[in-house]
Order: sequence, then C-alpha cells, then structure tokens
Amino acid sequence: MKKPLSRWQKIAMELLLDQYENSRTYRGKNRVLQTFSVVPSKIFAEYDSDFTDINLIHDFEQQMKELEERGLLAVKRKNHVIEKLVANPEKWAVYYELLGRKEKYQLELEQIKLYQEYSGNHEILDHFCREQIQRLEEGKKAEFSIEEARKILRLWKFLIENQEEILERELSIAVLGDSKSWEKSYRARVYRLLKRYGDFDGLLLGVDDEKEAVKIILAEYHVVSNPSFVYFKGNAELTFADGQKLRINVNMPVAFTERTLKNIHRISIFTSKVMTVENLTSFNRLCKEDSFYIFLSGYHNRLKQQLLLKIYNDNKMKKWFHFGDIDPDGFYIIEHLKRGTKIPFEPIHMDVDLLKKYDSYTKLLNENDIRKAKVLQRQGKYSEIMEYMLKERKKLEQEIISWLERD
Repeated sequence: MKKPLSRWQKIAMELLLDQYENSRTYRGKNRVLQTFSVVPSKIFAEYDSDFTDINLIHDFEQQMKELEERGLLAVKRKNHVIEKLVANPEKWAVYYELLGRKEKYQLELEQIKLYQEYSGNHEILDHFCREQIQRLEEGKKAEFSIEEARKILRLWKFLIENQEEILERELSIAVLGDSKSWEKSYRARVYRLLKRYGDFDGLLLGVDDEKEAVKIILAEYHVVSNPSFVYFKGNAELTFADGQKLRINVNMPVAFTERTLKNIHRISIFTSKVMTVENLTSFNRLCKEDSFYIFLSGYHNRLKQQLLLKIYNDNKMKKWFHFGDIDPDGFYIIEHLKRGTKIPFEPIHMDVDLLKKYDSYTKLLNENDIRKAKVLQRQGKYSEIMEYMLKERKKLEQEIISWLERD
C-alpha cells in the first residue's frame, strides 16, 4: 500500500499541477518545452526564515525528498538549500491519481454539459450559459465551480418558472435542501446575476440601496422574506372565482395574500376615487367616503401591478391617485406605478402647499434625495414641488398629513 501524501506534499503537487493545467502546454499550443516549478516558500511560507524551527525545515525537506525518490519531481538545491521543485511531466497521470483530482479538461467538459442542460429555458439564463460555455471552450476558468454552478442554475430556473409567492427559507429548502443556504451563500450571487443579465433599469430607477434592490428584483420572481399582503378598504364588492362575494366599506379594511388575490374575479368599486397609499399607518388613518383605498405592502411587483390593472379595467371611469411621502422617493413610486400599469396615476396630498403648511414637521433632504429630485426636474416631472424641495432642502413624511388632514 502506497504511503499517503503529507499536507506539504499535496500542496506542492497541487501547485505544480495548477501551473501545468493553466499553461499553453496543457492546451497543446506551446511550441517550446516548458518546465513547471515552484519555490519552497509557496508551500511552506517560513522555509526561508532564519527563525523557523530547524526540525520543521528538516521535515519539509525530507518530504520533498520522498517525492523526488518516487520520481514525481526534482529537488533543485543551492548551497544545500532547496531552491525550487521541478515537476516530472511524465508523471502527470500519477499526480491526478494520488491527489484524487479530475483532469481540468474533463471538468470543463462536465461544466459545458451542465450549462448546455440549462440552456433554452429563458433569455437571460441562456445568455449567462452561453458566456460560461464560451469561457470554458477558450480554456478560461468558469465563473463558478461546478458545484456552485449547479446550485445557482437550479435556483435561477426555479425563479423563472415560479408563479406563486414563496418565502426565502422555503425557496432555500426546496432547491438547496437547507433553510439557510440561500441567504448565507447564494442570494447575493443570484441577485447580481439577475441584475447583470436582466433588464431591471426601469424597476430600479432611483434605488441606491443594494438591500432594497435585492428585495425589488426578488419580488419580481415572487420571492419574499415574509408574506406580503394587499389591503383594501372603501365602498366596493369583491367577487371571487367560485362566485362568492364580499362587500366592504371604508370602516372595514381587508387584507389578502398574493395567493388569495389570484382568486379574485372582479372588484366593483362604488366610489369616484381610487387611491393607492404608500404607508400602512396612513392607509389605516384615511377614511373618506368618496375614496377606495389600496395599500400594497412590500414592493409593487408584477403580480401587484397586474392586480391594479385588473381593478382599473373593471373600473375605468374612476380617478386614480397615489398618496405617498412628499419626497423624491414618493414621486419615483408614482412613476413606477405608471410605468408598470399604464394607469394615469396622479399625486394627491403631495403638493407645495402641504409641504409649507407642515413645515415644522419636515426633514432635510439628503444627498440621495437631492440627486433624485434633480433627475425628476430634468425630466420635467413634478416641476413645482421639485423646485421647492430643492430650494428649501425639505421633505415630509405622509403620516402627519393623513393624521392632521383626516377630516
């Protein structure tokens, strides 16, 4: 039975094999004879130090001598000190065997096959797979190890095909077999891939915080940390797919999960106004009889936008408004709603007069706010309020308005 390799021996052979596999010789493209060598300090960092235990140095040299005696490498010395270790190119097959390592070319073929298996599912996933296949065919290193790639591809495919709200830990168990692996190791990677290959510029317009951007993009695939709800209140009747009906009024708010919303067949609104509200506190406070209120908890993903469009198509003669904070983000939300639904939303309770009226409750704009306000101003949107906010450097949260303007 062959003596097992020591840690230093494994490191030496791994380094030499890495050099070989990353060389033109390995690809059969080199016209001159290459040698592959490594200096001892790459294996044993303290080898050249004057303070290293002499017994450790002797042990290291003895281990390298054993590899030389087995014909796996040549030890080159200068003044009785190891200068470098040179691989024996006739023993590469033995290297692979002793290290239990697959040849790079074989691994590349396995990776190419994996990416080919996931091609054809979705445009952005195809784009990623094509790039990785091209890298591998050119002899370059793939972006992820085959183990990582297999999990990332499974997650990506799941997201593409998912049509129902799923919690992040449920996703982690369903795909990775562990409730914490997604958050710990793969959420950030998958997010960056989705952002790199997907078209989310419009969706992320004005979003500078990465944590918020992660939530927004994952919400497009119905992935959330906690269940999200849509709240309704106002004079309306909800008809469900099974024919059941629910009559609600302004004093009877109701909340539905995304799954339940899919079973709503029709919403008949008996007020002149429909108002989406940014914050739950304001939604709870508002109680005008002439308005039907909608609070979309979480981000306004595709499913929620489709719901709004359905309500709009069922109630086209209504006037549609959005009530949010009087700050640039509040107006960005309106733009996002308009872009995602094509509904002609108008801001309500978000004007200069209210900003002046409640001046004592205002906060100062931060640099992010200023940048976003200038973008809206350049686009010619909400010019009066943007000009005032930029001039006074002030913004206002909507809760004070919904409280003091409730009558």
